[in-house]
Amino acid sequence: MRLAVVQVRDVPAEVPARAAHCMRTLQTCAEARADLVLFPELYLGGYVLDQRLTLRAAQTARALVRLQAAVDELGISAVLGLPLRQGAALLNGVAVLGPGAPARFYGKTHLFQAEKEWFAPGHDLWQGEIAGWPCGLVVCYELGFPEVARALALRGARLLLAPAAFAARREHIWRAATVARAIENGCYLAAANHAGPGAGGEFLGASRIVDPRGSVVAAADAGDEVVYADLDSSLIDEVRGGDGGGHTYFADRRPELYGEISRPTV
Repeated sequence: MRLAVVQVRDVPAEVPARAAHCMRTLQTCAEARADLVLFPELYLGGYVLDQRLTLRAAQTARALVRLQAAVDELGISAVLGLPLRQGAALLNGVAVLGPGAPARFYGKTHLFQAEKEWFAPGHDLWQGEIAGWPCGLVVCYELGFPEVARALALRGARLLLAPAAFAARREHIWRAATVARAIENGCYLAAANHAGPGAGGEFLGASRIVDPRGSVVAAADAGDEVVYADLDSSLIDEVRGGDGGGHTYFADRRPELYGEISRPTV
């Protein structure tokens, strides 16, 4: 599969502008023969936590109709962050769009600091097939929870998709966590970030695709960029089988020793 990861810096945050940018980007990625395109966290409407979130959620619902038509026409899949209204709850959401299929949605389950003032947490992890690959969603702050990525991998995920709005001041966490989650689960990990100035400070950029050995096979700098990588499913089997410097972490797990992991924090 050919994967594209989109990084956003200077695109206006308003939903109509982002929807137009998304459609142009999908066309570009389709011409580059990508099968799946990953966009950042709260991409539609921007990572802006303010009173207009509810309005932007309503606008994104309308924009999704246009974006679904685009993926249907182009034969490409897309994963993008957006404010999502579900009943009375407002979620830090992710939409999974595929050609000829209904949209699927995820609400971020582990909210970061100020996000707790604006969003309700989701209640279920998301694992499913996208563009023929078993995938799991790990949104930004969730990269810091090894339990999330491991649970998704145990459910069958071979590609972890991480829409993000990671701050430049936390660069050390970004670079370590993206590689660690890929290595320890023997899977690919793709992380799409915002870049440049934001409402709460500077975004890092540095979007990346990491292979199951922990090698960064594609990386963005600090601008509006799209990076690509061709994923090799056989490399996952090789690493998880312990060949070529891989590991057998899954086979050697001892869940009976890990009870504290699932107990509430006191």
